Amino acid sequence: MKPRSLLPGVSILCLSIQATNAIDLDINSYDSIKAAAKTVARDLANTYWDPYSVNGVHPWPTYYWWLHGAVLGAFVDYWAFTGDTTFNENVTVGWLRGVSPTLNLQPVEQASSEGNDDQGFWSIMSMDATEKVFPETKGQKDLGAGFLEITQTVHNLQVGRWDETTCGGGLRWQINNWNNNYKYKNTISNGLFFQQSARLAKYTGNVTYADWAEKTYKWLRDKKFIQDDFYINDGANVPNCDKFSNEQWTYNYGTIMAGCAAMYNFTDGSARAYWKEQIDNVLNATIKTFFDADTGAIKEIQCQEGYYCNDDQPSFKAYLARWMGYTAQVAPYTYNDIMPRLRKNAQLAAATCVGGSSGRDCGLKWNIGPQFDGKTGLGEQLSAMEVIQNAAPFVANVGQVLQANNGGESKSNPNATGKKIKKDKVEEYLPYMLKNYHITGADRFGAAILTILTVAGFGAGVAFSIMG
Repeated sequence: MKPRSLLPGVSILCLSIQATNAIDLDINSYDSIKAAAKTVARDLANTYWDPYSVNGVHPWPTYYWWLHGAVLGAFVDYWAFTGDTTFNENVTVGWLRGVSPTLNLQPVEQASSEGNDDQGFWSIMSMDATEKVFPETKGQKDLGAGFLEITQTVHNLQVGRWDETTCGGGLRWQINNWNNNYKYKNTISNGLFFQQSARLAKYTGNVTYADWAEKTYKWLRDKKFIQDDFYINDGANVPNCDKFSNEQWTYNYGTIMAGCAAMYNFTDGSARAYWKEQIDNVLNATIKTFFDADTGAIKEIQCQEGYYCNDDQPSFKAYLARWMGYTAQVAPYTYNDIMPRLRKNAQLAAATCVGGSSGRDCGLKWNIGPQFDGKTGLGEQLSAMEVIQNAAPFVANVGQVLQANNGGESKSNPNATGKKIKKDKVEEYLPYMLKNYHITGADRFGAAILTILTVAGFGAGVAFSIMG
């Protein structure tokens, strides 16, 4: 792992910048939490997000396509929490750009290098959108690109990749056998598959999904990816998966916790008691491992203290916060344990957002008090955004998790495996999917007008507002 250098324009001077534009967060005020989330979301969109581009996130210094799925998920959360539709059109653009003409979350620009975890992050985003009834456009529905159907597609494709020839089961990290790390089975790929299966079971009521969730979880336990003391490893090499890479990352714990919570919600009786025990063990291990004993701050223990995080890892706390919030919703007995910790971290994270030229850039370390540590980027901004918007007490119709028979709207297709969209349909609905260039500056206005004229199928009067 290589140390992350300061971004261009960030200097020691930034550490002492006057925080005149700092985020003012009153954790006891619902309106203040919404305002803080909006500020961080706007800055993230202005600086790092371009849903028309191939990656969706600016490849500077090095951001990958999977992070775009994570960003879309954050903005789905944002909309569900705040009711603010400012970014919704961009979510739709980015979603359809990523789904690709084959409707399998393997866009042509990414398919040769894509991992099961990359695909999984997008699929979990679409599950979020399904449960929260994020608006689907006419274009999505006509193309078969609805959120639930794509999640089901990914599930079916990943079932086909379940590999019992090595390690007795599990998904490999990479989809293609020519890629590095094809011989590695990592926890996040399998953890996302577990969570995806569990949430599909909860949403649809289909026990086949629950069977896959249970099978995946028991494989992770049996093979000691999740050890008996709930120390969760990063992964292991085939063919035996008996030598582990022992790094501990927040997102591995988070995805396992969320999957267990969904299964707790889906089951009853002795099965529910089993999943409650799993939640309790994972939650306790998470708190013990990643929550600083002195400050209560979430720490990415493998890399943040020595600034060894790569460009992916500063975002991992975002997913832990998101999935702890999800756990508190669907396993509500955990609420009183989880929410005070998220609320504390929302305060701590917001207090670091005093850096950069804006005076609002958020830092990597939340355990050093109200100051900026000189590290800023997509991951830092995304983590602050998610912990802030997951810190609000749940109220009626905010962030609720629906089911197919109770308010859900997205079309189900349990046999979906993706399909090639005919060229005329691509041209009709997705003209930007044919563009492999980065739209900047004045180009955006012209592209938006072109899209409005040619994509009437998205819905009446849609204007794509690209922030920044």
